[in-house]
Amino acid sequence: MTAPTARRPGLVTLLVVLTIIGGIVSIIGGIITLIVFGGFQIAGIFLIVLGLIYLAVAKGLADGNSLSRSIVAIVSVIQIALAIYQFVATNDNGTRNSALGSAIVGLVILLILFSPRANEFFGSRSS
Repeated sequence: MTAPTARRPGLVTLLVVLTIIGGIVSIIGGIITLIVFGGFQIAGIFLIVLGLIYLAVAKGLADGNSLSRSIVAIVSVIQIALAIYQFVATNDNGTRNSALGSAIVGLVILLILFSPRANEFFGSRSS
């Protein structure tokens, strides 16, 4: 008999949905980049691949996969670090506001990923 697994918390489900939306937007952006801006083929391909990775990671998050959780955590830490650098390195208020927003989003993602309920959910899936 196996131990019961924890139900996926609502915030983790929200994170999965946002990750799927981000993946779809990235794929669409990559296709548009390839069609409209032919000189940016590498950027378009990169966006499409990134979108596919987002979709794969979203599936992993939904299933409680620890590797997917780690990938999202690492990307969030990088996002926060780059946002802080961008905030400090510029004097443009629009750019600074964008950087601040990006840092806050990264922090919220980390808080969701490592909340007690998320820890229980991901912990119950690893074995």
